[in-house]
Amino acid sequence: MKCNLFRLFLMGILFFTPQVFAATPADLEISVSNPGAQIFLDRKVEDGKLVVSVEDAQKKPLLGLLKESFTIRQQGRQANVTSVQPFSEEFDVPLNFVLIFDNSDSMIKRNAIESLKAAVEELLKSFRPIDRISIIVFDKNNTMKIGGRSLHVKMLHSSDTAEMREYLANAYSGKQITYQTWLYEAMLAGYDLLKKIPAEEQKFMVVFSDGEDNASSMKLKALEEATKGLPKFGAYAIDFMPSPELMPALQGFVAASDGDIWKASDNASLVPIFKEVATDLNRYYMVKYIFPPTGSLFAEPGTLMIEEVKIIDASPMLGHIYFKEGLSDIPAQYVMKGSQQIVGFNEHALKDTLEKYYQILNVVGKRMVDHPEAMITLVGCNANSGVEKGSKELSMARAVAVQDYLRSAWGIAPERMTLEARNLPAMPSTSRIDEGKEDNRRVEIQTESPEILDLTRSTYITYKAATSMLTVKPVVDSAYGFARWKMSVVNNDGSVVERGGEGAPPNVIVAPLTTKGLDSLAVGGDLKITLTAEDAKGQSLEISSTPVQVNFIQTRKLMSEKQDYQVQEKYALILFDFDSDKIGSQNQTIVAEIVGRIRELPEATVSIVGHSDNIGKDDYNLKLSERRAKAVYDQVVELFGNEDAEHIIYRGVGADEPLYENVSPETRAFNRTVTIILEYMADE
Repeated sequence: MKCNLFRLFLMGILFFTPQVFAATPADLEISVSNPGAQIFLDRKVEDGKLVVSVEDAQKKPLLGLLKESFTIRQQGRQANVTSVQPFSEEFDVPLNFVLIFDNSDSMIKRNAIESLKAAVEELLKSFRPIDRISIIVFDKNNTMKIGGRSLHVKMLHSSDTAEMREYLANAYSGKQITYQTWLYEAMLAGYDLLKKIPAEEQKFMVVFSDGEDNASSMKLKALEEATKGLPKFGAYAIDFMPSPELMPALQGFVAASDGDIWKASDNASLVPIFKEVATDLNRYYMVKYIFPPTGSLFAEPGTLMIEEVKIIDASPMLGHIYFKEGLSDIPAQYVMKGSQQIVGFNEHALKDTLEKYYQILNVVGKRMVDHPEAMITLVGCNANSGVEKGSKELSMARAVAVQDYLRSAWGIAPERMTLEARNLPAMPSTSRIDEGKEDNRRVEIQTESPEILDLTRSTYITYKAATSMLTVKPVVDSAYGFARWKMSVVNNDGSVVERGGEGAPPNVIVAPLTTKGLDSLAVGGDLKITLTAEDAKGQSLEISSTPVQVNFIQTRKLMSEKQDYQVQEKYALILFDFDSDKIGSQNQTIVAEIVGRIRELPEATVSIVGHSDNIGKDDYNLKLSERRAKAVYDQVVELFGNEDAEHIIYRGVGADEPLYENVSPETRAFNRTVTIILEYMADE
């Protein structure tokens, strides 16, 4: 006969609902799939590790559950249950047991000792080496000082079943059998042991008695006081008294602790009762879990439009050759050819402005060949500071280096090239900073023949996109935080761009799409975006966005089909001197040419945009770029006519939208400019 009070014990210390238990923290939920089952949280051992017990609909321990039986959620996240082990197989978390055995002489009189030994074996089989077990029996000869009282008990602390078996065998031998019952003293000693165990650890006391207490030095009330402040305590009692009624002392013991009590009516009932006790003690599972990282990925724009654009480009000639500090050798970025390599050189096959600039020596050489009457002056300059201070010899050596190349590669006669040397250029950049000093280390090509430094003109197909940046927005979550992340954008041709870093990915990742060039991007197919992240637990997360669709509009195809296609004419007015907005005479000629094109193309939109380098303060550079744009705009409108200029707009962008990175004297020079762009649709 069993009084099922152990459930009440759990209800007393834990709040539960059928199938789901809200554990600590309050937002952690654990449930089992078995219908009608109830789950009880014993404790959270550590993050990701719970001790639980489960009862079936009949309030009996539910054994044999697997990890698939459990579901754990927290704040909408569902954990991966990595393992579920019964405590008989779990060796990480110990349980604490105090076993009290009545070894009074009535056990001999009832011929119950052998039955008890067989029953105890069922209990011993359930213990693990990691468990902490104490056995208390009565001692008629000696006492122990416990809690200020002299108690007639002795005890064994062990996890060795053989040692415990031998200890109990001796306790029920003739020499140690007692003729009195010190049940209260033994239980008080047990309480004292359990109070020394950490509060968060589960504690059990199993009491076996076949007689009422008749010799203890304290009353039952002392036991009631001892139970106070004893958390996570499970009480089990086996009443072996001959009478059919339950022993009041044991009833009070289990009721105060919300435990279980069994009535053993005869010797034969001991084994099944102890087996049931062992089953109850092994109702526990160690549930291990981990919350996987989750996330989603969004990319903008969803569609990338790339369009071929026919470019009619008139790039300015920057007649400056820049040199390294203290050196007169022409730097490697300038393209220099041998006399056999110049055959077939065609400046009109060159494309963008920088490509044309780095061919400046060959462009000038070819133009001087085509115009044999033209003369040039090569003015060598230096930064007039540091190792170059006052060194006109260095300036002259730089001019000679340019002359030597034009003579040896292009056959330009020396008498057509006048050499001059000076320190700073006539219109120098500031010498207060390194960038300005770099700008001043140069050879200037000057001429009275406008065709030598005329615009470099070419027509070619380039690519245009509504945006050159991809904006990726990850929404990721990990219960443990992220250690690192990596984002990749790929198309059919391979990697387009990669980004990554330590910690959690940022909320917005901006990735340039120009690393391979828009021409490659146009034919590479849709963009597939993947983000991988590793959290602090070493778990990997991989998420992808909807692919970014790439739509490629081919001008050459439209031309062949006689359809309208976009044309862009580009003109740049360079040779704005450092910190100047004055339009030189050569630029005025270009402006007049552009106005002629505007008249021929009344449907074209005209944008005049002023730029600056990054030397100086941002506010000043912005205003300087606006003055440059306004000066060109005023001249264009004056020539074109105010009444018809509604489709001509101008603005200054300072150094915020550089045409080129400000990393060299030439790129800074090309950023000191105004660009005029005519855009229109054509069909032939």
